[in-house]
Amino acid sequence: MVMEEGKRLLVMAAVAVALPLSVPAAATAATGPIELGVVSGANETSVTAIGDRGQLVGEACWNSPHSHSCVAVKWDKAGQVSQLGTLPGSFAASPAAVNASGVIVGASNLRAVRWTQDGSIADLPAPPGGSTSDATGISSTGVIVGSGKAGDARQRGLRWDSSGNVTVLAAPPLEGAYYASAITRDGRFIAGRLNGADGSTRVLRWDATGAVTMLGPAGVQSWFHDLNASGEIVADTVIDGRHTAVKWTADGTMIQLGAGTSALALNGSGVSAGRAYVDTPTGSRDVAVRWAADGTMTRLSDLDGQAEDIDPQGRIVGRADNAALWDANGVKTDLGTLPGGGFSRALLIGLDGTIAGGAVSAGGDWRAVFWPAK
Repeated sequence: MVMEEGKRLLVMAAVAVALPLSVPAAATAATGPIELGVVSGANETSVTAIGDRGQLVGEACWNSPHSHSCVAVKWDKAGQVSQLGTLPGSFAASPAAVNASGVIVGASNLRAVRWTQDGSIADLPAPPGGSTSDATGISSTGVIVGSGKAGDARQRGLRWDSSGNVTVLAAPPLEGAYYASAITRDGRFIAGRLNGADGSTRVLRWDATGAVTMLGPAGVQSWFHDLNASGEIVADTVIDGRHTAVKWTADGTMIQLGAGTSALALNGSGVSAGRAYVDTPTGSRDVAVRWAADGTMTRLSDLDGQAEDIDPQGRIVGRADNAALWDANGVKTDLGTLPGGGFSRALLIGLDGTIAGGAVSAGGDWRAVFWPAK
């Protein structure tokens, strides 16, 4: 699943909602996570994207009380780490997405970049007269999307073809800075956001012809989260002063998913997952939930947490206190923690069933982890 560049913005609702549906029983705990390799000297790692074949990319960071720096990395199937290259003059880079072929995109030295399968880096051109850009998504055929500033210093959504040629995406009808955040695997749809001159934030969708549609109520904030191959989008918005998860169907119809909710992931069948602020037997809290294609919501747990990603089979990963996996019937498997460590969180699930996330190590550092495909 695709996700926005800041990774999934968290919003809190003021009022809990009641969900009468029963919570599925938990399955037997699975084997705990495997720690992914760490670049020498780094004390924290994180996964930022997963490819269709379980490829993992992310960051290795050096954190101290007075400094913070990170480099881009990738991991092989055994969890061995390799550092990705940076552009000249830069010591840092950040990967945002990886496709089925293992091509990675992101940013280095304030420029959009592409890494090939061997980890070498290439600069992607900025729009005419521009100098800064970043890449946020890539299709299976190598089409890349992102954003950058043109010669007039205005931010615009960008599309690079598989040869690296850049095109400025069509501007929405409302003036403002606009960004491309995600692209479908087949490249037919692109999604992003507009920071409107009226102070609102709107969700954008470009179709295969390049035409742009602006989604979301006028004058309020809407946050894009995920896009599927049919052009459906899940997002959060504000309706009647309350944070509400919504889904836009391919024809632009908006389905409200409930006040006090946040929809974070969407699969090709129109099933989505996220969180809802609800009343539980031990108090009100955010819990993991799933919505059917028609918007019907099911609570997946009474434990503190949220659902983060969903695969084509309807399997959901996220957190219910610690990392968890729910099958298509809503049965939960506890994914465990690192030996001697603590809190864990599952963030992504690949088409092959590989799960990735993070966990606190025995030494107290945050480490990237994975659960191999079964």
